[in-house]
Amino acid sequence: MPCELRADLQQYYGLNLDGMGVDYTHVHAACCAAQLPAGARVWRGTAAEWSTVDYLVASMEHTLRVIAWQSTEDAQKKRNYPKPVETPASREERERHAANAIANRAWIDSILANDPDRGGE
Repeated sequence: MPCELRADLQQYYGLNLDGMGVDYTHVHAACCAAQLPAGARVWRGTAAEWSTVDYLVASMEHTLRVIAWQSTEDAQKKRNYPKPVETPASREERERHAANAIANRAWIDSILANDPDRGGE
């Protein structure tokens, strides 16, 4: 991320990081970094990668697919419901849930091992 931040501060604000502390303060650089727009390199791969407009467009696109699906045989049989486009925020949430499941697996296994109905003690 340091290279991305360097490039973004140069592109959006014309700040060369080599001049920090001399040409401008660390606080000024931090304020500028916090205000980088959604399309900046530092936000790629994060929920902030998409702007509000991107989320609205994705929502509208999904809604249109649902409307089209509603007049199909699949809708009558309640199958193949259109899935929304995965957003950076939904991807982060899915990854966080997966990481939590893996982190808690040992704890869950230890509980199940002590359950007489599950073959534990």
